[in-house]
Amino acid sequence: MRTNQTTPPPSPPPVDVVVIGAGHSGLALIATLMEAGVHHQVLEAETIGASWTRRWDSFRLNTPNFLTALPGYRYEGPDPTGFATAPEVIDMLTGYARQRQLPVVENCTVQRVFPAGNGYRVKTSDGMLHARCVVVASGEYRRPRWPRPFFSPAPGLEVLHSGDYRRPQQLGPGAVLVIGGGQSGAQIAQDLRAAGRKVFWSMADRFSHIRRVRGRDSMHWWDMQGLLHRHVSERPDVVARVPGALQKARTAEFPLVSGTGALGMGSSISLLSMHRDGIVLLGKLEHLEGHIAQFRDVRPQIRAAVAGTRAEFNHLNDMADAHYASTLEVPTDDARYLPEEVYLDWEPEAAPRCLRLDDEGIGSLVLATGFEAHWPWLDVPGVLDARGYPLGEHGVSPQAGLFFLGMYNLQRPSSNFLCNGGRDAAELLPAIMRHLAASATPAPRA
Repeated sequence: MRTNQTTPPPSPPPVDVVVIGAGHSGLALIATLMEAGVHHQVLEAETIGASWTRRWDSFRLNTPNFLTALPGYRYEGPDPTGFATAPEVIDMLTGYARQRQLPVVENCTVQRVFPAGNGYRVKTSDGMLHARCVVVASGEYRRPRWPRPFFSPAPGLEVLHSGDYRRPQQLGPGAVLVIGGGQSGAQIAQDLRAAGRKVFWSMADRFSHIRRVRGRDSMHWWDMQGLLHRHVSERPDVVARVPGALQKARTAEFPLVSGTGALGMGSSISLLSMHRDGIVLLGKLEHLEGHIAQFRDVRPQIRAAVAGTRAEFNHLNDMADAHYASTLEVPTDDARYLPEEVYLDWEPEAAPRCLRLDDEGIGSLVLATGFEAHWPWLDVPGVLDARGYPLGEHGVSPQAGLFFLGMYNLQRPSSNFLCNGGRDAAELLPAIMRHLAASATPAPRA
């Protein structure tokens, strides 16, 4: 008796590299892999640049256009000293991918990545892939982080994370408490105040970055000095082997700065100006239960922030002095871009340590408390620390064939900025090539 048997189709050959994520870091790597002739597959859960759709309406980049760069691309548009909106960033990224014919598979969700043989299995919404290398380039701003202190607001309060904030009209009536002292918190507080809302802002420990000094954007001075793209391994404290220096660099928060501003070339975020505009500056949140919120004393935070802002101004001013001393170029006066606290003495007033939200008419809370890395599909043990940050050396995981790209200070301060220009991708390529050379026979080229 003869039995009909169906032979299962052979498994497809492994892909050399699967790249997960097609934001600016992923696109930079794709272009780098194509140039090197590496067989790769790129998976994007949404569409190219989709993460930029999750920004508020008035959002602009904090890095000026003249620094925007990808492999083979540098901004040459009509507004080099301006700051791109989120839609402009998306247009730039999609145009770059189209012009360079980067092979991105969009709307393909990664469901699981796990070790298999000499590589990895990548389970996706479109099926299973076998990869010799996997590069996680989907960014670290994946999951909203909630306030770390005890946080249990009354049921009637509207609570919105900054990742869902778009415009003031989105919130119900009443005053707004913004919790979180980073750039998003400062800019959203300003956005709300400009719309006529009464705003309370619970600050974190952060000083203000100077937007422009002596005729040039501060990023120009940092770039000129080689600090914007300096590798974290070259930081003086890391070279000196100061305990915890590398972790400190990677968890450091970027100072307050803004690409928005009525003056046309961005603005510094001035705590004194925000205070003058009627934004109530509160200390860091310590406890919130029902309608009762408790905060630190804001005065030490403001004093420390003012000292940090002045120190940065002096540092940038020294850079400018050294530059103009060696050139015939005449500097311009950009004092109007400086935070007021650089040149005005300010003894901050005491702010409430305990606030009853309903008595203040506060109906909404905006949580600008940041995001954290979140890759629930990454089923590879021993590759992340307790904070979810990649272990290993500057994006090269201790698990062979696994790599990370596009996280703040993973390799340099610009690692997750649009001005990185593919530096991190180019630096990661040799490690990828070494792994491919040491592993199984390369997959056939298409």
